[in-house]
Amino acid sequence: MDGLLAFTDRVFHDWLVLFSMVNAVGNLPIFAELTSAMDRPERNKTFRVAVLTAATVVLVFAFLGSWMLRYAFDVETAAFKIAGGILVFAVAARGMVIGPLRFGPQPQARSDNVAVFPLGFPFLAGPGTIVTTILLMQAKGPWLTALAAVMVYAAILPVLHLAPVIERAVGKMGINVVARILYIFIAAKAVAFVLQGIKAYFP
Repeated sequence: MDGLLAFTDRVFHDWLVLFSMVNAVGNLPIFAELTSAMDRPERNKTFRVAVLTAATVVLVFAFLGSWMLRYAFDVETAAFKIAGGILVFAVAARGMVIGPLRFGPQPQARSDNVAVFPLGFPFLAGPGTIVTTILLMQAKGPWLTALAAVMVYAAILPVLHLAPVIERAVGKMGINVVARILYIFIAAKAVAFVLQGIKAYFP
């Protein structure tokens, strides 16, 4: 029983970190804008392709990220924690101060033009999410991180489908408040990553 509770706690922790880093809630106005000219079937297809693209990117790094660091780039785990923590903190700080980054095709673009880019990458699987995935994988292992990632994107898909409803219900102000709260959590986690890396060099 204790083992199951510990496993559930670890999965929920990774899920919360990745869900906060993806911050689909904060990007809902952008998602709604990019798909505003589409009919419902095309919009639903766009969201499915975007989520599948993002999940594939994250899962690849969950399983291959450690190998890439060790053999392709010859980077120590501690060094990556420091550099990755700084990057994640920068992403969170920018999100808290400025908000979501706006770029990419105009709203009238078709689904095949926006599903992979910019919806799938970088909005749903940006550099910050990729780095966070690798850091979590190093701490918890690839399978647990992969499970958390699958759960994250399984939760994000219905959020995207309900984007217009959520935006009307809570308003842009409410969305911005939730987004910034999630970024504060991510900033704190980024500091923890940096401190872990420093402790490895100065035990």
